[in-house]
Amino acid sequence: MIAIVVLAAMSAVVWWFVARSRRIGWTVGLALLGWAVVATVVYTAFPRARADVFVGYLPVAVAIVGAGRAAEVRRLGRAEPDRGSWPYRLAIVLASFVACVCAPFSFYVFNGEPYLPSADELLPVPAGLTATVEEPEGSACGSGACGLAITVTGNPEQSVNEVHEQIRQHLTGRGWDLGHGGESCRPTGWILDQHSLCVSVFIQHGQVHVSFTGWRAWP
Repeated sequence: MIAIVVLAAMSAVVWWFVARSRRIGWTVGLALLGWAVVATVVYTAFPRARADVFVGYLPVAVAIVGAGRAAEVRRLGRAEPDRGSWPYRLAIVLASFVACVCAPFSFYVFNGEPYLPSADELLPVPAGLTATVEEPEGSACGSGACGLAITVTGNPEQSVNEVHEQIRQHLTGRGWDLGHGGESCRPTGWILDQHSLCVSVFIQHGQVHVSFTGWRAWP
């Protein structure tokens, strides 16, 4: 969130140097403010989109500034001396670096390897239940996926089926659509992060088990 605030402030400062017309200046300023609000809402409400918002914020903001600068040149002609030339050019260099270097690098880093799911996908469990993260036999990761296994137990008065249903409802409340098979998968990101996370809830040896699998983006 702090990074978004800093980038929004940088964009506003660049436009302050560039702007020459009050009408276009306010229009572009409001557009930058609107983009900052949209980015903040998406960043806060959709955790899967945070990497995309962070990497994409500056190029979009610079594009807005560039559109405003072009509109002023068409309306007022080119300024002499060229107002705001150096901060605008610096912003273009930074935005180009983000779009051409940071975005592809982030895509490769995110998707090149599988990832180990966090126990926070399930924890904390509902009151009365106890969750134990199982130690993997050997490595938790294979060539294309990493796994996390959790065993859930209830109080002595609860049957294993009741515990199973309680965990299903708990995961459903966290956005999982388990259907009738007790399994579901969903993407972990939007554009840059192409990983997928799968969950399976099942009963084995009289206990409820929850298995999370983090798959890499490509085989």
